[in-house]
Amino acid sequence: MNTAKAAAGRHVPVLLLSILFVFLAICAAVLMGLRYIYSDYAQLTVLPTNTPQQRSYLSRYTETPVPTLPGPYLSSPTPSPAPAATHVPSPAPAGLLGGKYAWRFTEEEVLTDHTYSNPTVSISWDMYRDELSYSKPVTFYVADVLIQDITSLTTAFANGAYSAGGRKAMETIAKKNNCIVAISGDFARWHANGLIVRNGEVFREKRFTSDLGVLYKSGVLETYEPGTISLEEIMTQDPWQSWHFGPELLDHQGQPKTRFNTTVGGRNPRSVIGYYEPGHYCFVLVDGRRKYSRGLTMKELSQLMYTLGCVRAYNLDGGATAHMTWLNSVINSPSRERLVHDVICVRFPSGA
Repeated sequence: MNTAKAAAGRHVPVLLLSILFVFLAICAAVLMGLRYIYSDYAQLTVLPTNTPQQRSYLSRYTETPVPTLPGPYLSSPTPSPAPAATHVPSPAPAGLLGGKYAWRFTEEEVLTDHTYSNPTVSISWDMYRDELSYSKPVTFYVADVLIQDITSLTTAFANGAYSAGGRKAMETIAKKNNCIVAISGDFARWHANGLIVRNGEVFREKRFTSDLGVLYKSGVLETYEPGTISLEEIMTQDPWQSWHFGPELLDHQGQPKTRFNTTVGGRNPRSVIGYYEPGHYCFVLVDGRRKYSRGLTMKELSQLMYTLGCVRAYNLDGGATAHMTWLNSVINSPSRERLVHDVICVRFPSGA
């Protein structure tokens, strides 16, 4: 009997350890589940990389309406039930989008904390936090822009004119120009060379030495490396805007790039304009140089724009200049305050 008791005694520690191991495994599983339920991750951060679901980006870039989730973060991968309609969508006019995304436009102006729509403009923005896709955590902001008329996508200089030069606070420029949403531009006067066209007016027409971004009146946005196209060819296609900063972030097949025409390829705050098709664009702002968001390398930024589904993407002035405003308020967290020379924006209709 004593021998049996001794043997049983030897098994007790093993049994307790087994129970403890099972308990810890259960706790770990629960904590991992809570991490995804209560974290600020965007939906795209829990999707496998480069899947069709991820590249459709929350289905926002399909013609199937997706309900707006509450708050600045999308905290659940499962969309909430669509709220009751508060207005009747109007048929989209046959503008740049050719009748696509009709459900995004409204007969009258409709404004919320994260959306704006009227008969020719539709904008929505969200904030995303990603701790999985990159080597460092990153927070970024995406404004999805749909327009029927190219003149809705405008630019503005800090002091009202290219010749005036100077810089001002981003909020000041946005307010003065009646912007719904705005993003920092390319600091047009920084370079001595390059093509500068703003709202159809040519301010500078010189050989470009950095990658060039051109938005044509047709609604097409193209990016060019130096030596790949002449200024004469560009001008014959009637440019509406052009930017001389860069680099281009996707190749001409819409694929991510690994080599870039830039000296600032390291991890930084970023400002980008992305393109899907005529009339459909996005403004992307990446916070950086902060503990919660280190910024993105140029290679990571290229991958992000590909993930968002863009076919062209152009890098603008980043670093401390990287700002995005919504209704005249800065919505991102710049690494420090810096005055801005020029912006890209979508404005309220005249008189709004």
